[in-house]
Amino acid sequence: MLIKKNSLEKVIKNNYYLLFFFLLYLTVLIGFYFDEDNLGGAILDSNYHFKISEEFNKSFLHTFQNFGDPEENLATRNSPVFWVFLSIFEKYLSYNFIRFFNTLIIFVIAIIFYKSLLLKFKDIKSYHLLILSSFIFLSPSLRSLAIWPYSLIWGIFFFTLSIYYYLKFKDNLNFNKSFLILFNVIIAAYIYPAFSVFYLFYFLQIVKKIKKIQCFKLLFLSLLLSIPCIIYLSSKDINTIFTVAQGMGGISFHKSLNVSNKLLIISSIFFYLILPIINFKEIYLKIKNVTFLKIIFLILFISVNIYLFNFPHDKWGGGFFHKFSNLFFENNYLFFFSTFISILTIYVLTDKKFQNYLILIILILYNPQLTIYMKYFDPLIFMVFLTLFDFDLKKHFVDKTYRYYQFYGVIIFYYIAVYSKKIFF
Repeated sequence: MLIKKNSLEKVIKNNYYLLFFFLLYLTVLIGFYFDEDNLGGAILDSNYHFKISEEFNKSFLHTFQNFGDPEENLATRNSPVFWVFLSIFEKYLSYNFIRFFNTLIIFVIAIIFYKSLLLKFKDIKSYHLLILSSFIFLSPSLRSLAIWPYSLIWGIFFFTLSIYYYLKFKDNLNFNKSFLILFNVIIAAYIYPAFSVFYLFYFLQIVKKIKKIQCFKLLFLSLLLSIPCIIYLSSKDINTIFTVAQGMGGISFHKSLNVSNKLLIISSIFFYLILPIINFKEIYLKIKNVTFLKIIFLILFISVNIYLFNFPHDKWGGGFFHKFSNLFFENNYLFFFSTFISILTIYVLTDKKFQNYLILIILILYNPQLTIYMKYFDPLIFMVFLTLFDFDLKKHFVDKTYRYYQFYGVIIFYYIAVYSKKIFF
């Protein structure tokens, strides 16, 4: 009788969290109804690229050849792939129906993310993982991209599939799974080119676990899949397209690459996006064990990057802490303090593991351009941290009595800050 009672309680508890999961997706549909745009520019981006997409139906060859050309009113640094496929649907469906259909992708991403967490954390109760995967519905960026179609969300969809197959591959080292990993990340890169850098991460992880002949097969198949991209890129002046699309006022691509800007801003974004789950006590204990010499080195490293930092506060993004610091205090002091905490936290979380360092390098390479918007990393960093990063989720999240207060508290605070900015600024 006791066993049946415990089983019933487990079913009720799991169904409760499952219902909560579906209700959060329902809030995305409510956001669709009210034209929600937490990013502030999702509507403009979607409408602008939708008009470019319409041009494919008027003259496909001309639009494809001149895609990205500002003189043809086709300025963009996006890949044409997503917008070509969208143009096919435009022939038969209204824009609003396409927008509604697009909201379904956020639900599918959340499901695949949940299944990925189940693969990685087999010793953690499923309802904890269901709560973590529900972060997808609460991501301000992904909600906006689900409501206002943009290539990034579909890139995230295929990238999430690559994570799922990577975790399955780690379980049984099946060669077919290794191909599916690379296939999905290549498709993600075709849709949103920045995802191409994750190919490096996956390949380096895969080659350690398969035979040499299989490595050559993967490289050959990858090369075949990349040929259309190579042909397309060779026909374009990428530097000019990239520069004009960012509105950089004639600054060449290589001059826009201030690594210090990226290190500080991306570190602060990384820290912010893992705030809902990390255990501050655990971080503090690890920091206490860092030697004095290493602390001095980190301070010098951060100081040099602060000195070289020149990111403008009034445009091109900058992440939560950078915006918050400049909007409310009109300086970078709070931001610089947050970067110190961020880099120190990241340092102890890496735990001297090559896989973790590689992910951090990949995230820097993922954003080669001058602009550094939160939408590029939200919820990407959260997903990567939970699935590809090597850390102890049990210590950082499951064992905390206040885990859900922290998880939802950080998210609520972010939304308050976002809407305060809209109201008062």
